[in-house]
Amino acid sequence: MRALAILAALAAPAAADTIAKGAVVKVEHREIYISLGDTQGVASGAAIRLKRPVKLKHPISRASLEDWIPIGSATVTQAAAQMSRAVVGELVTAIRVGDVAEVLVEGDDGAPPPTQQQPQQPSPRPISIVDPVTADVLTAFAAQSGASLDARIAGWEHFLSTHASTPHDEAIRHDLDVLRRLREELQPAGSGAGAAREVIGAVVHTPPKRADHNQPLPLVFVLAQPEDVASAYLHYRTRERKTFGRVLLAREHDIYLRGSIPADAVTAPGVDYFVEVSTPRGFSGLAVGSPSAPIQVEVAAPPLADALDRRAGRTTVAFAAEYLDFAMLDRRAGDRRDTMYSGTVDVAYRLDTTVQRVGIGYGVAGGAGGFRDRVWDDATPLPKAGFHYGRAFVELGSRDGVLGGGLIAGVGKDGFGLGAEGTARVGRWDGTNLGITGRILPELGWNTDVRFGAQPANHLLLGVSVGATTQPNDGSTAAKLATELIWIGYENLSLFARASWQGRSIDHGGLGGAAGVGVTW
Repeated sequence: MRALAILAALAAPAAADTIAKGAVVKVEHREIYISLGDTQGVASGAAIRLKRPVKLKHPISRASLEDWIPIGSATVTQAAAQMSRAVVGELVTAIRVGDVAEVLVEGDDGAPPPTQQQPQQPSPRPISIVDPVTADVLTAFAAQSGASLDARIAGWEHFLSTHASTPHDEAIRHDLDVLRRLREELQPAGSGAGAAREVIGAVVHTPPKRADHNQPLPLVFVLAQPEDVASAYLHYRTRERKTFGRVLLAREHDIYLRGSIPADAVTAPGVDYFVEVSTPRGFSGLAVGSPSAPIQVEVAAPPLADALDRRAGRTTVAFAAEYLDFAMLDRRAGDRRDTMYSGTVDVAYRLDTTVQRVGIGYGVAGGAGGFRDRVWDDATPLPKAGFHYGRAFVELGSRDGVLGGGLIAGVGKDGFGLGAEGTARVGRWDGTNLGITGRILPELGWNTDVRFGAQPANHLLLGVSVGATTQPNDGSTAAKLATELIWIGYENLSLFARASWQGRSIDHGGLGGAAGVGVTW
């Protein structure tokens, strides 16, 4: 019996190498800890492969897909029972808790580890008819299997640059955004995500000498070695700006790259641009110009007569109404009414010269009360005020900041009167900006506002303001706090709503609101 046992042991196959799968549980300094140890057969010196899980969608069926992106490799420095430590050096900046860790566990016979299997993907719903464009999408998608992060991004960018418009563009761009965000996460600190470092690809280009103000600037580039370029981006800016915008160049007949700098960037004194290309393997580099030495095209400011043309998007009519209650939350006894109302209609014309905007408007403002500690009765009747006025205003500067003012003339209870207003803004109105406005109206009093604006989401602007006023009867000074949202998602229409608190003391305060609409043509 003993001899049979020995023969059986000799005949049994030796254990083969395996892959133990775990996760990164801690990241600190230049080390990581993973959820694998002696219990799983992990020993010091074992090789670790690190991956980042990523959730994508099938470009056609939009079924959810579980995939991964390689991060790098390391070696187990010290293995304990349930956890192991590895010194990873500079790679630590790209690793996050939750990343997949795979460790090679060697068997007795030193056999090679089993072939790494791609993640099992849910079967997409059947597609009954595959048109040529859909077939191209599926081909591009299949080619990404096992590809690196940069190669996947370059592959989808190449597809978009060679297909002007497809029903699948939105889905592809969504997954591109996911991959780009992941690339930014993996980018070493301080390296500048997506920055081009070297000149790659031979691109022939003859820059234009000058461009027309506020007109798109078309550009064409010729590829000397088309097979070396998967995609290309045109980076552009108005010369006075610090940051570049970018647009994906379209590929034509394999050797041409075409694109345009948008009209709103082509303004005096000039426009700058450079081109960055990506290889099929995802390596990015400069092809024409650079961020520090871009191609420069002069743009002359248009004469005033040309600025006053009938180009679309220059005339805006805005309607707004506001109601403020300064005593809504006042719980003291007696009649302490304190309200303010206003309505305006403004017509403005945008010139995009040193004179940015000119306009006229009509408004009505009025209210009752205006004092924090008074009680209204027969002996002290509630004071009321009102003023109907016209206004003319002008704004000077650029799209990145303006300084403006206006004259107000109208009539109230005391007859004809004159008022004034002023405004200043640093930053684009549809981006991050800081502004201050002030106005004084006869019989009513003055008001000021300091406003911070931002664009937290596509087509949505946010404004937060603080201010003070003595309106409606040039009475006690009141503080104002307001938040407003502006929707600019429609081509020729904008909508805004504002909610506010205002009060003349802790006891004397209330809520208010405003709404408006702007129509542009």
